[in-house]
Amino acid sequence: MSIENEKTLEVYNQKAKTYLETSIEHDNLDPEKAKHKREQLEKFIRVNIETLPKSAKVFEIGSADGTNAKYIEKLGYEITASDIAEDFINSIKSKGLKTIKFNILEDEFKEKYSAIFCWRVFVHFTKSDVLKVLKKVYDILEKDGLFIFNAINRETRDVDEEWVDFPNEYHMGAERYYKYFYEEELNEIITKMGYRIYNFHKEGGENNNKWLVYVLRK
Repeated sequence: MSIENEKTLEVYNQKAKTYLETSIEHDNLDPEKAKHKREQLEKFIRVNIETLPKSAKVFEIGSADGTNAKYIEKLGYEITASDIAEDFINSIKSKGLKTIKFNILEDEFKEKYSAIFCWRVFVHFTKSDVLKVLKKVYDILEKDGLFIFNAINRETRDVDEEWVDFPNEYHMGAERYYKYFYEEELNEIITKMGYRIYNFHKEGGENNNKWLVYVLRK
């Protein structure tokens, strides 16, 4: 595990409750926008996850409040949610979800899965972290399994990486590590790992290109 990711995890361990509170605050600033984003994400999840047989096993890396995991469960899939901070884990468990404490860079999967879902987590990984995660996920996916994740587009930033604590409603009182990737760079890494890019699009930000969104197949 990189020093950057280790220090960022320390922030989440200390500030997870703040993160949950500020996320609600952010959504309350524009409820209609938040509702639309939620509906778009759920449509994206449904369209891709439903290519798998019902009751397939799905694992989520970094579940935070458990909202995405709960939606996947409602679609009829056996979901295991995970995170590293106790406040996150307690929030997930309050939704009645199967939940474990899990660090993708340090811990080993106990079984194989048909899909791995990892939303807004890659942004805290260095390039070496990303290589490790992609390899580890590839090894535990079933044949034709899915890996769904997103990363921030380097084209929308002035630097490759930085430490940030936002001044707005996302303020947490501590800086977190952020890493940005060019699409071509990620595509090359993905291909070398043996994945097929099953689906890809860009979304978010002023020009609808802030996030690189991937659906990979083994």
